[in-house]
Amino acid sequence: MVGNYTQILRNIFFDIAYQTGISSPFRSMLVKNKNLIILVCHRVSDISDDIDQMRPPMPIKSFQSLMEQCAKTFRIIDINDIKKLPDRSGPPFMVLTFDDGYKDFIENAVPILLDLGIPATQSICPLLVDRETPPWTQVLEVYLNSLEADPHNNLFSGADPSLQNIYLKLPDGSNFEISKPIDQKTFVELCDQLYFEDDETREKWLDDLGKTLTVTFDHFSMMTWDDIRTCIQHGFSIASHSYSHRNLARVKEPALLETEISFSRQRILEETGIAPSVFSFPNGLYNDSLLKIVEDSGYSIALVCDEEPANIPIINDSDGLVCIPRIEIHRAHWKEEVLRSSGFHYQVKRITKYGSGRQHGGHHLQG
Repeated sequence: MVGNYTQILRNIFFDIAYQTGISSPFRSMLVKNKNLIILVCHRVSDISDDIDQMRPPMPIKSFQSLMEQCAKTFRIIDINDIKKLPDRSGPPFMVLTFDDGYKDFIENAVPILLDLGIPATQSICPLLVDRETPPWTQVLEVYLNSLEADPHNNLFSGADPSLQNIYLKLPDGSNFEISKPIDQKTFVELCDQLYFEDDETREKWLDDLGKTLTVTFDHFSMMTWDDIRTCIQHGFSIASHSYSHRNLARVKEPALLETEISFSRQRILEETGIAPSVFSFPNGLYNDSLLKIVEDSGYSIALVCDEEPANIPIINDSDGLVCIPRIEIHRAHWKEEVLRSSGFHYQVKRITKYGSGRQHGGHHLQG
């Protein structure tokens, strides 16, 4: 109940902020600071329920309203055109990207983008396209929000009588306490533990957990290769999001990194005839060693999720791979997302937490 009141107050605040036109000076600040806004969205759909709480899809009407406003106030360009941009005159630049390759992109987002003439880039994982399954983290989220404690199931080591606390037995035999509803912190902690498991062990554990639940993934459908080729025919760009959506920062085996980064590019080339120049890190997690592999694999742009604007001079000064931050949009309240897209959240966070001495906006590899 407290959460509902908080959201209501948040919506009221952003309604008032939007009506006052406060986003305009923040957009002017983007031009002054030579910034480029790169947005990332995952899903656009009116279908959402209790099993999709941590990253719910953006409702179609909200997405349309946001795109209409962005089209009026930004110069929205394709990501492959970001190098050598002018860094001052005119409205600020924006790039729109999507991650994971959900089918609601072509069903719900593409018609809106085509109508408004907005280019976009969709980052896909070839293995997920081949299998037509969402990322395992999405599967886990759905399962967790569908859980009911069952003392007769060997995946549960116990449960609070109120059924608000469930103790889940992990593949390594340890117990993990889950309080419902699942919060973001708990979900991330569980994912961190499961990342250490090998793929086969984790997949078996998820399969066993899924067998205890009555869950469908109808509204988490993934695009097919035919869908992706159709997107390309409409003028949209395709990027690699790794081969299987691993947390690459935890992968140590060179052969596995080769598959995730280089082979992913090769598979997209085989299916579409186009070798992507853009690599989007799963969950935005990366390090300098990974950036070097990405560059050596033939990519020229790496996308992460640092929730800040990109810096045009940094991009322009790069002769090789450039690593660029993105800002995630997902809330149903589109007026808040208009302000987020204008750099409002970033500037408030920067002023209140970081001060003004830190350089932002991405970086490029040295040497």
